[in-house]
Amino acid sequence: MTVRWNVSISSQQSHDDVCEEVSLRPKFSVILPVCHGGKFLAHALATLADVSAPQDGFEVIIAGNKPEMNDPAVFTFNRMQSRTVDCEGNRSVILNAACAAARGSIWVFADDDCIFPGDWLLNIEHALIAHPEAVVLGGVEFLPHGAGVFDLALDEALNSFAGTGGVRGGRGVRAGRYYPKLWNMTVLAAAAKKATLDGQDQCLIFDPSLCVHEDVDLVQRIEACGGKVAYVPEVMVGHYRDTNFVSFFKRNVCMAQISRRLGIHRGAHLALVALMIGLPIMGVASLVVEELKGFFLAALGVYTAVVILTGSKGAVKKKRAVLAGVIPGLIVALHVAKAAGYILPFSVKENYNP
Repeated sequence: MTVRWNVSISSQQSHDDVCEEVSLRPKFSVILPVCHGGKFLAHALATLADVSAPQDGFEVIIAGNKPEMNDPAVFTFNRMQSRTVDCEGNRSVILNAACAAARGSIWVFADDDCIFPGDWLLNIEHALIAHPEAVVLGGVEFLPHGAGVFDLALDEALNSFAGTGGVRGGRGVRAGRYYPKLWNMTVLAAAAKKATLDGQDQCLIFDPSLCVHEDVDLVQRIEACGGKVAYVPEVMVGHYRDTNFVSFFKRNVCMAQISRRLGIHRGAHLALVALMIGLPIMGVASLVVEELKGFFLAALGVYTAVVILTGSKGAVKKKRAVLAGVIPGLIVALHVAKAAGYILPFSVKENYNP
């Protein structure tokens, strides 16, 4: 693992000024695992450069092995402490390397395909004061302007109750427990180190065997140690959807398998398995047993109506008529992937982490 500083010197700064700034220990460490790179990383860092710094400052840890991390043109901003951690592996491995390099007492995780409002860190600082009992904060995301049809549809599918049972938010009716997501999650460093995998090796914050749901696994261990989680919708980031249908489907198969392994959202997954397997079986059986036809048509009708209604609402919300057809298709694909992944006996490897 190689760590290097990326601190540029403005015309108003001397080399000694920069060295003094680097030597200071910031309160916040913003951790960006680089899984997308390219224009996403450059945009993320450009918006981070305009984020208002909390009173005790912040640093940025950029970790991964993408070629853009070696491009000096990406680091064109001034007076922002940043370090690049060169390492290979899945996102859990990259995150562990970043955590080992982080100097702040508060770790703020995000994705390299995010964009950051100017008050992002200030809102996190205020949320920590408002929730003194919490050692983990979960924020929310919004889709940046200029997104295409697939991105718009995926955003609606993932954030609808019909698509994911409301588990991506910490309020209202949900089909399972709320877990913060790594694209906008704040963790007190001391709580994360207390919940390491073996209780001693503080470099094993995240389970390197997990290619998805590594955030859920960490939060479960923190909660097992007595840590509290707070949902803070006022902490927002923009989040692009750098994916396609095949990757989206494979990722959700893998997430369902990891959910089974971790024992999370068991009821919701079993309900999807019953629905995705039960409906076809009931449909075939109704051809032979006349009494089943009414139950089959009623169940199929309710499911179809819910999915179509969700698609229609999304189309109206986004003002794109085509979404009325695309959103239902993605929701059905999401349900099939989750059900299949939960019952598949083998593991699907998926290292992409949107």
